[in-house]
Amino acid sequence: MPQTPIRIIGAGIGGLTLGRCLLKYGIPAVLYERKPSSPCHDYGITLHAPSYLPLLDILRIDEFTFRRRMAVDGLLSGGGNIEPGFFATPKRINSTSFRAHRGKFEKLLCEGLDIQWGNSLEKVEEAPSGMILHMQNGQKLESTCIIGADGPHSITRKSLSPNTSFNVLPYVAFNGARHVKRELYNSVYAPAFNGSIVIRKKQGDKLLNLFVNEQQEDAVSISWTFSRPARSSIDPLHRPNRPVSEATNIPKEFFDEIEQLHGLDQPFKGVFDIERLQKERVLHWLMRTVLVSHQELCTLANKGVFFIGDSVHAEPILGGEGANNAIIDGMELAKCISKFGQGGIATWYDSRYPAWKDGIGKSEQAIALMHR
Repeated sequence: MPQTPIRIIGAGIGGLTLGRCLLKYGIPAVLYERKPSSPCHDYGITLHAPSYLPLLDILRIDEFTFRRRMAVDGLLSGGGNIEPGFFATPKRINSTSFRAHRGKFEKLLCEGLDIQWGNSLEKVEEAPSGMILHMQNGQKLESTCIIGADGPHSITRKSLSPNTSFNVLPYVAFNGARHVKRELYNSVYAPAFNGSIVIRKKQGDKLLNLFVNEQQEDAVSISWTFSRPARSSIDPLHRPNRPVSEATNIPKEFFDEIEQLHGLDQPFKGVFDIERLQKERVLHWLMRTVLVSHQELCTLANKGVFFIGDSVHAEPILGGEGANNAIIDGMELAKCISKFGQGGIATWYDSRYPAWKDGIGKSEQAIALMHR
């Protein structure tokens, strides 16, 4: 068991879950997060029972209380209910699956953890005594156990596995959010949602999704997605090589395409109103996967560097199970470290890697099914 704290890069769902589980096992850990304070991710995520139920013992909370506190409509005594038919893979969905508010979930996971907010990683460097973390504030931290949980754009991975690249899937996707006054929601949105918190509409291979992110007494936060398969290599809406910084640069062709949607009923008609969309923040999403090779993971493990979640096996936002994968990785890795120390992580990779590879394949099948 390492005497110095395990250094976890990233305080997202995976890193926080890992940190909470290590705390439960009495293993010291420090998390380093580039964001200046606990972020309020004001959107919903789908949680499935196999991921969140085992976590409840760690969090010392019962299922009813957990769902009531985390559900996107929990403030109004809702349970984040999802209609199984909404998903391309309905077998994953049952009455124990629900939509949770990510910000509330992460706030719960943060409790009791040593998190250094606003302390981002610049690069990782190998040294004779171990690995050195170069932080953007000038710190140089030596460590014999580093765990990269810093998401699909992982600096940890890019530093040590620079040849691992994204696989960009041939889909166009855009996302936005809106706050709706309670009166409008009750009269226009609620009848369409009909007790669920997700609804969808298809026009050919174009898919429109609406999600409830959070219900409050006077307003409701919703988000939307527009997606379709890429048309060809010259599709103006499919920009597989765009940098992260250009995610908000929305081409005119997007609004032209939205304008061509005809016969939309409410609430889709109001959400996809061109004049409103042009005034709001719209994001261009790339549907990407990442999988670090098993051999490279084992090589880095021998040097004291490990990975979980999207930093090592990312799935696309649409069709993927990133949040659930991160929870399971965090719980299982903490259990491995508590039993076998970091020396057992290479064997843990052996057991988890087939599921990671299979998950990416299933996510690609799921996004294809969505758009048929």
